[in-house]
Amino acid sequence: MAIETVRVELLGTSFVIQTDESREYVESLLAYLGSKIETVKASSKVDDPLKASILAGVFLVDELYRERVDASVRSGLSTPDIDVGAVAERLITRIDDTLREAPAQDSPKDRIGGEQ
Repeated sequence: MAIETVRVELLGTSFVIQTDESREYVESLLAYLGSKIETVKASSKVDDPLKASILAGVFLVDELYRERVDASVRSGLSTPDIDVGAVAERLITRIDDTLREAPAQDSPKDRIGGEQ
């Protein structure tokens, strides 16, 4: 497949990526990621784009991991002795606690690129 150049615009940031996937596929991925970020922002008090992105990433990894465990169960493979739901809940609780402890305003050095 030919290399596609796709402009990404997400959370006020714009950049270009090159991929061997179709433009439509990449745009659907970006739309899905954007919807997860918006869900995080709407369901929490997180306004910081970086923190919202990190939380959305955690939710997406949880979703992926659960799908993999479900697929292995469906295919009859043994699954690890891990309660995925409990692990995810503990991680989410730790993230929430950390965000609550964070200062109300980030200093400019905490922002990407150090910009205000």
